[in-house]
Amino acid sequence: MCRAAAAEPLNAKDIMIVGQALHFIEPPLQGAIRVAVVYNQATPGSEREANQVVDHFDGELTVGGLSMHPVAVSLAQIDQTPFDAVISADGAGTAALRQALMQRHAPCVTGHREQVTGGFCQIYLTSQPNVDILLNQAASDAASVHFATAFRIMIHTL
Repeated sequence: MCRAAAAEPLNAKDIMIVGQALHFIEPPLQGAIRVAVVYNQATPGSEREANQVVDHFDGELTVGGLSMHPVAVSLAQIDQTPFDAVISADGAGTAALRQALMQRHAPCVTGHREQVTGGFCQIYLTSQPNVDILLNQAASDAASVHFATAFRIMIHTL
């Protein structure tokens, strides 16, 4: 099921699935990673969504040995912010985000399907009503982010 443009932010279950999905990156992310939850100040509600997502981490979240440390980041500050992975809020799916992902070779997950179909973020994820994961292979290749075959078998690919 597709979310509307004004989708709800990723929820706690979604965040756990993000952690599980990141285990399928080759080479795998390990230990403590920085997750930039990127928002666009020009999009109403985007910063609020990013802060809600950060709150679901409760400071940090460890999934299978991967300790994720989130920080809300304005799209305008993405180039100056160190990160290992991105969660993209409403409106953050832009050329600036895509460029930052390509420079850092970082994975991007969002609850906004249009960001993935537009090639700005690699993974669309929702757990409502069922788990649905969509990978934009071209966006993933452009950022040099590679996923294990086992992951690609379990998801939909553009």
